[in-house]
Parts: sequence; C-alpha cells; structure tokens
Amino acid sequence: MSLYSTPAVSRPPASWKLNRYNPVRALASLVLVIFMSAATPASAAVKPTAYAEFVKALNIIEQTQLTLFTEETPPTRQEIINDYNRRVEAIESELDKQADDYQETAEAARIDIMREILSETIEFYNDQYANYIYPEALKRYNSRRNGNFVGIGLKFRAITDDYPIVIGPLANGPMDGKNILPGDHLISIDDKLLKGLTSSEVVAALKGPKESTGHLTVRRNKDNHQIAVKRAAVELHYTDSELLNNKTGYIKISRFGSKTHTRVEKLLRELLSQGAESFILDLRDNPGGSTRAARAIVSMFSTEKNMYCERYKTGAIKQLPRHGEHLTDKPLAVLINGDSMSSSEIVAGAIQAYERGIIIGTRSFGKGLVQKVFNLAEPLGGAVRTTIAMFGRPDHEMIHENGIVPDVTVETDSDFMFRRTGSLNINDNARAYQRTLLEQDVREKHPDKADEFIAAKDIQLHTALERLQQSMATAQ
Repeated sequence: MSLYSTPAVSRPPASWKLNRYNPVRALASLVLVIFMSAATPASAAVKPTAYAEFVKALNIIEQTQLTLFTEETPPTRQEIINDYNRRVEAIESELDKQADDYQETAEAARIDIMREILSETIEFYNDQYANYIYPEALKRYNSRRNGNFVGIGLKFRAITDDYPIVIGPLANGPMDGKNILPGDHLISIDDKLLKGLTSSEVVAALKGPKESTGHLTVRRNKDNHQIAVKRAAVELHYTDSELLNNKTGYIKISRFGSKTHTRVEKLLRELLSQGAESFILDLRDNPGGSTRAARAIVSMFSTEKNMYCERYKTGAIKQLPRHGEHLTDKPLAVLINGDSMSSSEIVAGAIQAYERGIIIGTRSFGKGLVQKVFNLAEPLGGAVRTTIAMFGRPDHEMIHENGIVPDVTVETDSDFMFRRTGSLNINDNARAYQRTLLEQDVREKHPDKADEFIAAKDIQLHTALERLQQSMATAQ
C-alpha cells in the first residue's frame, strides 16, 4: 500500500518548451535547508517569508539540480521571476480589490502560483526523480521515510471494484490483538465505504488524528462485525531476520528508512548471540532510501573508512565516510536483483569494492543518483527535491545506468515468488496468507507455468548458502 503520492502540477508557459513528466517516488536522504537572501516581492501585499522561500527554492534548483536528462538550457532565475510577476498581475486583475478578503485571496493565489512555478521549473530538467513536493504530500513522504505514521496499523490489499482484503495487523500496532484475520474484508471506516478505492485512498481513510477512535466495519464469511480502534503512531519495520541451518544469519531489508540501520543492528546482534557463523543480506526488490542507513549497515560489516562517493554538478567528487560501529567480520553474501536500487546499490557496491563479501543474483537497477529534500518554510511550505549528485562505489566506479554486476549471476524466472516489500512486521499467519494470494495470482496470470513457479525454490538464496558454506570450509 502506498503512503505517498506525487501531486499534480500545472502546465508551464509554452515559451519554456517543457515536456511534462510525472515525478515518481524516490528514495531521499538527509534533509538540507539552504538559506538565501530574499528579493523584493512582486507585490507589496506578499509576505516576505513566502516570497523569500520561493526565491530560495529557485536558487537551490539552479545550484544543485543535475542536467543529465535535458539538452536544453534551463530558464534563468530572473526569467522565472518575470513569469511569476506576469501571472500575479493577471490573477490580481481579476480579483475584486474592494472585497474584505482581498488580501487573503490574493496571497493564497500568489502562493499557488509559486508552487506551480516550482513544479514547472523542476519539470524542465526532465528528471523523474526530482519534483516540488506539496505540503500534504510532504507529510506523507516524511511518514514513510521515518518509518512511522498515525493510523490503525493494518496491512491490506486494495481490490478493483471490491472491498480491500486484510493481510494482517502490524506487530504492536493499534490493530494487533483485535478481532481481525487475514482474508477479512474492510467494508468501511467511520461510515465511509472502502469499496473500489485505491491503496492510497484507503490509507487516507484509515489514518486520522492521534488518539482519535476509528470505527471499522469488517466482513468475515458474509457476516459483518464492528471494531473500535484508537489511532496511534505506527512503526513500520523494513527488516526482519532468521537463523538458517542453525548457522547463517539471514537479514531481509525491504527499504532503507531513516531508522532501518538501528533495527538491523539489533537483529545482527541477536543473530550473533544465537551463534551465527555467516550472514546473508537480502536487498532484492529494495528501492533504496536513506543513504545514512546504507552507510551504517555497510559499517557493521566493514572497517573501511569510506562507503561510497558522490559526484556533483561542479564535477567535484566527495567520499562519504562510514557511520557507526563495526560488528562482525564473519563471511557475508548480498542478494540483489534488477529492482535493487539506490541505497541498495550503495551497500552492494561497497561490499563488492572492498571484497568484503560476495554479491549474488542479477544486475541491479542502476539508479546511481542522489536526491535531497530541501524543506520550505510556511506559508509557502512543501519542499523541493532535486537530484544533486551521481554516486558510485568508493573506488569511484559510477553506478548510474551501470548497476552492480553480481560476482555470481543467478538468473531465475521465479524470483518474483520470493518478493517481500514494504513493512515486514506482520505475523506468520499474515505471511502465509500473502503467499496464498500470490499463488492465486500466479494461477490466474501464468496458468501454464503456475505449478512450476509455485514449487520453485529460492535458487539465489540457496546459492548464497552454498557459497558461504564453501567459504567457511576453505577458511578452516
């Protein structure tokens, strides 16, 4: 389910010759705010803070955004401000200046124009990973990045033309322990019907103010029952672990949230205390996220000083250092595939460059770009997300469009059967039900090969176990 959606943007002036792109989710890293001096407002009624933030945002875009995806020269800041002034004059000419709410209406219109222009300015660069994030979307983005949000803590699947189906409650969330089972249908929340809604629409309906009570109607075997649940902060765990064959610690990371490394550290210490002799990091289908979390996780397995490098718009290259404590030198394998992106590639790239472990699977996606989110103060609000750098392995081998080539390539048509994404803190019954739904999907979409896919073993994981066993045998 999606907790973040990208807002729509308005059409840019024809003179800019923009190709419209829909910005997509990207995995952002540390928030950085750059303060710029304010310019003279286009109208005396504009609050300096709103206009100053607008000008600051234009400076950020101009100074940091890479031009990899366009051959055209971006508009200058002055050209953009001139366009803003023209739009303000046009909208103000249509307003009733004698109206009691003229000042409020005019200011709201100016802020709308600023936001539209910021969206259009970033769109000019044809960068699908960069965009202006509207204030409400920024709240959803921060919830996802921080690995928590206020809601009822329930994993579900949205179904076209039907009611959402329950996967299971999130561990220690508000719905944990309630009368809810995998396979139940969500009929309504606070009398709002949920039939046919998208995942993001269902999420919006289930969320609400902290401590507010949601009244959920659930259908099981054609019978409805009611559940009252008090909304609370819900933590999303993007990692879990288990000890395989009584000696290999397996850690799955589905996303790099801002707190993911702290949970990985906890799981790693637990596995070490259980006697783990080797480790597997499973980064398959991981779209990336916090670069700090990635650096911290590499640092747990490596004593090296630098974890990756960034190359900026100026051509300067910066080495990014380790972050956190080194915990183990035991043999390591890292699993990747074509949907391992961004911070996943930072981890795999560093492990490979330093020959700290073996990389197994298929070539990674090759999204070697760094985005940063620059928050903007109210009343403008929101943030600009720009692509500030390309990144590479610590030996300066760039990752963008190249990806990480595994040390051991293991191609398989059935790897999708082992895909685990999003929050992983659900119980065994919920995981089993997810598998049941997957098998149903396979029988519908691949009837000729369904039995083969369902019976398939995780060859990439099996290969990792074999290679680690060989490594330990050789070391002895």
